[in-house]
Amino acid sequence: MTQQRRRRWPRLRGIGFVGALAAACLAAAGDDYSEKDFGLRLASAFIRFTEVSVAGGQTVANRLSSAINPASVAWTPLPFKWGVIPAGYYSQVDLDNGTRVHVSGESVTWDTKRWGVIQPTLSQIRANRETTRQGLVFNYDVDIAQVQWGKRWGDWAFGVALNYARANVAFDMPTPVGKLRVSDTDAKSYRVRLGALHKPADKWLLGLVMEYGTAPYRGTAIAMTPFGPIPVKLEGTQQQAILRPGVSYEYAPLSTAYFDYQLGHYWSERGTLNHHLFTAGVDHRLLQPLFVRAAVSADARGNVATTVGIGVFFSRYASLDLSCHRHPLPELRPEFGQADVVQAVFNVRF
Repeated sequence: MTQQRRRRWPRLRGIGFVGALAAACLAAAGDDYSEKDFGLRLASAFIRFTEVSVAGGQTVANRLSSAINPASVAWTPLPFKWGVIPAGYYSQVDLDNGTRVHVSGESVTWDTKRWGVIQPTLSQIRANRETTRQGLVFNYDVDIAQVQWGKRWGDWAFGVALNYARANVAFDMPTPVGKLRVSDTDAKSYRVRLGALHKPADKWLLGLVMEYGTAPYRGTAIAMTPFGPIPVKLEGTQQQAILRPGVSYEYAPLSTAYFDYQLGHYWSERGTLNHHLFTAGVDHRLLQPLFVRAAVSADARGNVATTVGIGVFFSRYASLDLSCHRHPLPELRPEFGQADVVQAVFNVRF
C-alpha cells in the first residue's frame, strides 16, 4: 500500500462507519410518541435543545467539548496564558407547523490549573407563538443557569454539572373575541449531571454521564365538560433520570469516530416515558484549520436524525462551528411536525 493510500485509509474508515449505520437506520419506519403526555415529551426534547455539535462530536467520550459530559471540560489542557475561553452559541429550531424556537447561550471556560476547570453558562429559549396542529397557540419561554466543573487525573477525568431552569409553557385558543388561555404552567427544574472519562488504551476513550432532575410545576388549565369549560389547577413534580455511556477512537490526529447510547426515563403523575437513543459519528480533521463532522442517531421507535457540520479555526485564538440537524426531535411531532435545527458556536481563547 502506498504512503498516500495509507494516509487516506483512516479517513475512509471513519466516513464508511457513519454511512453504514445511516443506511441501516433509514430502513426503519419512525413512530411518534403521541400516546405520551406532552410535558414528558417536551422534557425529553429539552435535553437536546442546548446540546451543540462542536469539536469532538456529539459524544459523551469527547476529548474537547463538554456539551454532553462535564468531565470533558478538563480532558485537554488549554494551551493559553490565562486559560480562558468565552463562547457564544445560537440554535434555531424550525418545526413543520411554523413554530420557530430560538436557543442562545453564553459561557466562559476557565482553567484554574490547580483546582480544575470551571464553566458557567447562561441560556435562553424563546418560541415565536405559532399555532400547533391542534389549533392552539404555543408559548414557550425558558431561562437557564448552569455551572460545570471538571478535573483530570492521569487517564481519568471526573466532572459535575449543576443546572437550574425556569420555564413557562402555555397554550392559547384563538376565538372571535381574542385568545383564550387554555393552559398556563410554570416550572422550576433542578438537575445534576455527573460525568467520567477514562483512557483504557492509546487512542481509545470511554465516557459516562448520569443525571437526575426534578421539576416542580403548577398552573391552570380549562377542562371541557358537558356543562361547559371549567378551570382546574395543575400541580405536581416531574422527574427524570439519564444514563449515557459512549466510546470514541482517535483514528488519526484530532480525528475521531464514536458511538453512544442514551437512556432517558421521565415520569410524573401523568405517566412515564422511556427514550432510547443511539448515536454514531465522525469528527474529521480535513485540513489543519478545517474540521468536518457527520453523525446519525436513531431511537428505539425507528426515528432517525442526521447531523452535518464544519469547524473552522481562524487562528489558534478563535474558531467557528456550524452544523445542521435533520429531524432530531420526534417527541414533538404530534403537535409541531418534524424539526430541523441549525447551530452556530463561536469561541475566543486567551
